[in-house]
Amino acid sequence: MLGAGILMAHQVGAKAARDAVFLSNYDPKALPAMVFAGAAASVLLGVLASRLLSRYTPSRIVPPAFLVSALLQFGEWRLLADQPKLGAVLVYLHMVALGAVLLSSFWSLTNEVLDPHTAKRRFGQIAATGTVGGILGGLAAASLNTSNILLWLGTLHLLGGIALMALRASAPKAASTRPQWWSEPRGSARQAFKKAPYLFSLAALVAIGTSSAAAVDWVFKLQATEHFGRGEPLLRFFGLFHTSVQILSLIVQGAGTRFFLERLGLGKTVGSLPAAIATGSVGALFAPVFPVITVLRGAEAVLRGSLFRSGYELFYTPLPVAEKRPAKSIIDVGVDRLGDALGAGITQFWLVLGTTAAPNRILLTVIGLAVAGIFVARRLDRGYVQALEKSLVSRAVELDLSELRDSTTRFAMRKSSGGLPAVAPQTEQPAAAEMPVPVAAPEVREPTRPRALEPVVQRMADLRSGRSGRVRVALLLSDPLDPVLSAQVISLLAWDDVHDLAREVLIKAAPRICGQLIDFLLDESQDFAIRRRIPRVLTACASQRAVDGLVAALSDSRFEVRFQSARGLEALLEGNPDLHVRSEAVWDAVDRELSVSRSVWEGHSLLDRRDPSEKTQFLDEVLRERANASLEHVFTLLALVLPREPLKVAFRALHTEDPLLRGLALEYLETVLPEGVREKLSRIVQKPASGERRTGDEIVESLMKSNQSVVLRLRQKLDKLEG
Repeated sequence: MLGAGILMAHQVGAKAARDAVFLSNYDPKALPAMVFAGAAASVLLGVLASRLLSRYTPSRIVPPAFLVSALLQFGEWRLLADQPKLGAVLVYLHMVALGAVLLSSFWSLTNEVLDPHTAKRRFGQIAATGTVGGILGGLAAASLNTSNILLWLGTLHLLGGIALMALRASAPKAASTRPQWWSEPRGSARQAFKKAPYLFSLAALVAIGTSSAAAVDWVFKLQATEHFGRGEPLLRFFGLFHTSVQILSLIVQGAGTRFFLERLGLGKTVGSLPAAIATGSVGALFAPVFPVITVLRGAEAVLRGSLFRSGYELFYTPLPVAEKRPAKSIIDVGVDRLGDALGAGITQFWLVLGTTAAPNRILLTVIGLAVAGIFVARRLDRGYVQALEKSLVSRAVELDLSELRDSTTRFAMRKSSGGLPAVAPQTEQPAAAEMPVPVAAPEVREPTRPRALEPVVQRMADLRSGRSGRVRVALLLSDPLDPVLSAQVISLLAWDDVHDLAREVLIKAAPRICGQLIDFLLDESQDFAIRRRIPRVLTACASQRAVDGLVAALSDSRFEVRFQSARGLEALLEGNPDLHVRSEAVWDAVDRELSVSRSVWEGHSLLDRRDPSEKTQFLDEVLRERANASLEHVFTLLALVLPREPLKVAFRALHTEDPLLRGLALEYLETVLPEGVREKLSRIVQKPASGERRTGDEIVESLMKSNQSVVLRLRQKLDKLEG
């Protein structure tokens, strides 16, 4: 984050410094040629940077580049004092060419040393720190003179290089936590553009936007020079202007970006930039005064740093890392600087035809470019969705669906869930009569797999990948669940990281795979974690088949399987009165539970934590996590064949220390339990001496009346334990 703040402080200060230094030594008419030269240098450096980053990785290239930049700025400071005109040219080339490469490389380095999960948390903090640094950089530029600002900028890059070297030191630790797909073979920009043709449209939009901004920028600087003159006043104005842009960008970023991404999608969000340029240029044509031009230039800069940047970065999501780095470097630096060159060429062309009318002609050209940019932006969504779907299938992209902020990506994810492309290809298929019929040697063609099978096969590979993020995406896309995948999804119940999501998917499909769920439940060779979690899934099967399967599981050798099966039976019978359970099977299960030794009875526990939102028959906020699991299980079984409300009060009373309440509970149980079960339960809960014999109805009436006393005693016990 410190590196981001230093980098953005340098970038904002450098913009003010390069313009003020150059325009203090040259006429504004020389600016287009300088912009063109800077663009050419940026393109060369961008190509070089793309190859270096692909070969050596950003962590080895970027920190030394910052240190070299710092040394160059110190040299330019000295040269500017002796030969100001030559120094102004070198300062401009340095800031435009090398500055753009360093900015793009910084984000590449950040992507390199942070794993995807950490990056999601840190990128927002890094961007915010960068904005604060940009504001401070603009204020510093407004307060320094044209000589000292170069020393200050050189110091910033020196500190930035040191900070990035410290960041690089954390790379091995971060790399160890990256998923396997993060480390891929080296790619190239050519491969990226070939696999994702929409990148051509994205590059065209960047070129159009940058050329429009360069042309508008010349008109803006021309009027600024005429209004403020040269030297320190011009530097102060540029410093305050860029500071204001940073502040407004921060406001728009925080208040409007999420709204635009969610409501409009990526294409329209990035299209807001050319739309604003077109609207502002029309206004500047009718009111060609300095404040209007300033507002136009400021609006362009604010939208570029907020809405456009937010949508633009998301367009790289479908690309694998090995292709993203070189492609992004080409577009960020090479295409961006080509746009600068185009803007400079447009400006120079109209200057040659006439200086006086040049500003208006430039604005007319900008309007035409902006309209073309709007058209290109509207076409981006289609290509992006197709590329995203393709990458989801091939696992070139890892998405956390809970953090998807834009409607375009969510649209693609929803469409991908059915295994169909979100945007149908527009190619025409030839009629059967027009198909060529082979006569002699038929053409050897690569066999194609049935399209309907491909998503299922890929989803199976994702579910078996062992990567939680990849498995979660596959589970979210498995709605409805294909029968081919059901066994694999059931096996995921054993994985703590994904079992909640796997259970949700299985619950939706439970009525269709009830038999398969029961087979897993009753097969003791299956993982214990799977079998103890299946009963909760079976509660979604409102069928006698599910009831019979859960009853069979009451004799399982593992206590928690029996416990959860009884809970599942309770939920099924309570919600479906037409279902029934054989009372003999329940009494046999109760007898087995009460026949264990005292140590086994007390040692029974649950591995899975209880869900606080889950309804329980006998537990409340007082007994939750404190009740004896064996006794709760027995009472759950009893509730399958006996009235629930009296059992609930009796269960609570047995957990009090009041002998009268406990005796009343046991007295009720004596009237409703079979003799063998009653004796075994009495030995376990230590029945007190009996008093006067009463009828069953009298006991039930007394028991229900004691409910308030039971709850009060339990709360007193809880307060004592917590105190």
